[in-house]
Amino acid sequence: MRETVIPNAPSKDFSHFLRIHSLEEWEGRFSGYDEETYQAVLERVGPEDIVIEIGAGDLYLALRIAQKARRVYAIEVNPTIVAATLAAIGFSLPRNLHVVCANALDFPLPPDVTIAVLLMRHCQHFGEYFDRLQMGGCRWLLTNARWRCGVEAIDLQAPRIPFEQVDEGWYACRCGAIGYVGTGTGVNTSPWEVANCPHCNP
Repeated sequence: MRETVIPNAPSKDFSHFLRIHSLEEWEGRFSGYDEETYQAVLERVGPEDIVIEIGAGDLYLALRIAQKARRVYAIEVNPTIVAATLAAIGFSLPRNLHVVCANALDFPLPPDVTIAVLLMRHCQHFGEYFDRLQMGGCRWLLTNARWRCGVEAIDLQAPRIPFEQVDEGWYACRCGAIGYVGTGTGVNTSPWEVANCPHCNP
């Protein structure tokens, strides 16, 4: 095997990796979720879906999605996690599972994606992901990033109202922010999906 030569190879220090990808330390690592979270995603996936998972980590969920969906794109930024996982999977990698080691913010959205999965409770780039997925025609975003608990199914193509029209109740914004407007009489109502809010228009 030929030796791999990397011109001007930078330090293998993790902090350098974080800097070039503009990541917080926790964003460059991976932590799995419980079975309830995974099941909440899997029950939304059908045989004709084309799924992209952002932050796929050890591919545990991506492999299970691949058993149900037509095609899966698993995007993971950490090359050490990807390398170790692919080495463990070996030649058992499913044909319909496409593993990409890249920063998801740099990766162009594949055509015809119907569902995006973003399990990242403290995601710093929710608004960017939302806008790119919506513009690319993706219908559903399955995520725990906004409410930071459970998994919500966001209809990316549904109309959203201006924040100024919310008189009372919870709101959830495309930027990832959530909050409450009013005196508390609408706490048990469904949240309003808004196109803007004070957090994205400071």
